[in-house]
Formats: sequence, C-alpha cells, structure tokens
Amino acid sequence: MIINTADGVARVPADYLNIARVLNLSERKVLTSILLPSVLPYVLTGVRLSIGTAWLVIVAAEMLTGGTGIGFWLWDEWNNLNVQHIIIAIFIIGLVGLLLDAALLAVARRFAFTEE
Repeated sequence: MIINTADGVARVPADYLNIARVLNLSERKVLTSILLPSVLPYVLTGVRLSIGTAWLVIVAAEMLTGGTGIGFWLWDEWNNLNVQHIIIAIFIIGLVGLLLDAALLAVARRFAFTEE
C-alpha cells in the first residue's frame, strides 16, 4: 500500500503543481484539489492488494492459533479427513475474498480519476 501511494505521489503531473504555485494556492487546497484526486486510484489499488493479503494471513493465523474462525474449521476438518467440509471451507474463503475485492473495486471505480 505504501509503495502504491508513493508511486501515485511521484506520478502527479508537475504541471499541476506548477499551476498551483502560480495561483498561490494554499497547501490545503493543493492537497484536496490536486494531490488527493491524483493519488486516490493508486491508494485504492494498494488497499485492494493489501486486503487480499490480509485475508489470507487472517485465515492462516486462525489455522495456527486454533479456537474459532474459518481457518480453524478448515484445519480441523483436514485433521478429521472430512473432504466435503474442506471444499466448503475453501469455497467460503474464496467467496469472501472475491466479495472483498469486488467491494473495493466498486469503491475504486466510484472515485476513479479521469483526465479530460
């Protein structure tokens, strides 16, 4: 996420910042009118990538720590050799990941910045 954000800031067109200097815009106005709209697509892409990784880590942590959660249930069913429940758990994990990605993609499309 940090790498995407840094890349987004680096790709802000220099012309935009030069115009802001010529117009003597305040830092707040530069941030809200130039930087945020330019960087937002990169930030949202970073969030999408991060949330996918976070979901995988959560499931893996549940497998290791035990107790509750879909990861623990998957690991428990693996130990019991219950293939039907393993397939259901994998399907649920994939479906939740797909829903998270679809929701973040909808947010990214909502705030898409198009240069006209």
